[in-house]
Amino acid sequence: MNTYNSDKIITDTKSGPVQFIQSLNKKKFRDEHRCFLLEGLRAVLEALEEKDFVREVIISQSFKTTEEYSRILSLIQGNKIRATYVSDKVFASISDTKTPQGIGCVCRYLEPKRVRISGNMADIHNDVKNILLLEDVRDPGNLGTMIRTAAAAGFDAIILLEGCVDIYNSKVTRSTVGCMFNIDLIQNLPNTKAVVDALKKAGFTLYAAHPRGGSCAIGEKFSQKNVIVIGNEANGITTAMLHHCDKLLTIPMPGGTESLNASVAAALMIYEVIRN
Repeated sequence: MNTYNSDKIITDTKSGPVQFIQSLNKKKFRDEHRCFLLEGLRAVLEALEEKDFVREVIISQSFKTTEEYSRILSLIQGNKIRATYVSDKVFASISDTKTPQGIGCVCRYLEPKRVRISGNMADIHNDVKNILLLEDVRDPGNLGTMIRTAAAAGFDAIILLEGCVDIYNSKVTRSTVGCMFNIDLIQNLPNTKAVVDALKKAGFTLYAAHPRGGSCAIGEKFSQKNVIVIGNEANGITTAMLHHCDKLLTIPMPGGTESLNASVAAALMIYEVIRN
């Protein structure tokens, strides 16, 4: 069978291939198959640059009529990736957006390249300098924005402790616009103390973003190896984590606002680090 036969268009939302793709909207099935759905042209192009991750590209009838289609087709043929063509109705049943672009791909789970942590042991490349550590971050949009910001700023990794939203949640992946391929992502680490010990043994200084009582984050002289800790959107960083951090940093808010959105606070801290 011709893998790139665009004349064969799936029109039945109950077909096996479509039901498999639809199942990836649930974490249970993502974990079972160790793959996830990524939507949108920019995200798919980013994924296709990482050849080992893309398992299948899904293309709607409408997308076939766009100028970008020939570029996508060239990449999937060059990399010998399966293409699945579907009707616009079928693509809408796969997508969780109101106005889908009609292009998506199924990607294999990402494997960290330079940062690995197991128990209280860390295998971290010497050139890794900056890490974002998240504790109980629940909002998918916030996480997606943090991933995109950290990747844009050249951070090396994001570590998500157990309780954070799944990095493969569709709202997260959509918010990252493909940036998740440019940074190591490590999630579901259960033991806070073990993770902290591993990072400190590797020479990292931990800075907690705290709304009150810390040193001013603006102009802080950071270390050579830094971990920025961001907590839950409503409750902030836990007391246990605060005890493990080396320093508390507070973003000044002369306007009198009680706190900042978690992703905004993360962005400000991230850029203070790289400004040094």
